[in-house]
Amino acid sequence: MNWKPLAAATAASLLLLSGAASAAVPPGGELDFTVMRGGDEIGTHRLVFTRDGDELKVKIDTDVAVKMLGIAVYRFEHDGSEVWRDGHLVALESKTNDDGTPHHLAVKEDGGKLVVDGDGRRADEEIGVIPASLWNDDLVKQSTLLNTLDGSSMPVTIANRGTENVDVNGKPVAATHYSVTGKLNRELWYDDEGVLVQVKFDGSDGSEITYVLR
Repeated sequence: MNWKPLAAATAASLLLLSGAASAAVPPGGELDFTVMRGGDEIGTHRLVFTRDGDELKVKIDTDVAVKMLGIAVYRFEHDGSEVWRDGHLVALESKTNDDGTPHHLAVKEDGGKLVVDGDGRRADEEIGVIPASLWNDDLVKQSTLLNTLDGSSMPVTIANRGTENVDVNGKPVAATHYSVTGKLNRELWYDDEGVLVQVKFDGSDGSEITYVLR
């Protein structure tokens, strides 16, 4: 992520916020994470934020490969996009390869609700639901999140763990730590502006996965 302390970048981020989404958009319009498993780098997680008229568009790409002896034993690839207008989600599309299991999700606002088609199963969600893409700090006010792989509803409990320092590009950044438990289990850190700066969770094998902002 580019943390340029420039007035132009700050102004750009404020413009992105105006009339598009209440959540914080990072200076420079990008979040670029290295995905770590223990002490090993296993992939990347990148978000790009752009303004298109009165809409905020978010592009999300995750590419993770756990290797043994140079051979991938686990692969996760996720390509997603979100569209926000007036502070709420109006569209979401994603395609995921979860170690050979494919997922397809399409969400669209229609008639005062969100129509969700996840892996061919249709359902309706209330306007205002927050997807579990983690970047939007309004997530910490929710009791249910939208699964960004298959569109299922995920009940969660969220606890504020207080302020901690998180390393960002070799510099300590004060961030509020939240624990998400339930159908989704994540440890999340947001800085004073509400920008996501770190993610931790346990992998399926019990190893610690960390998203390190760069």
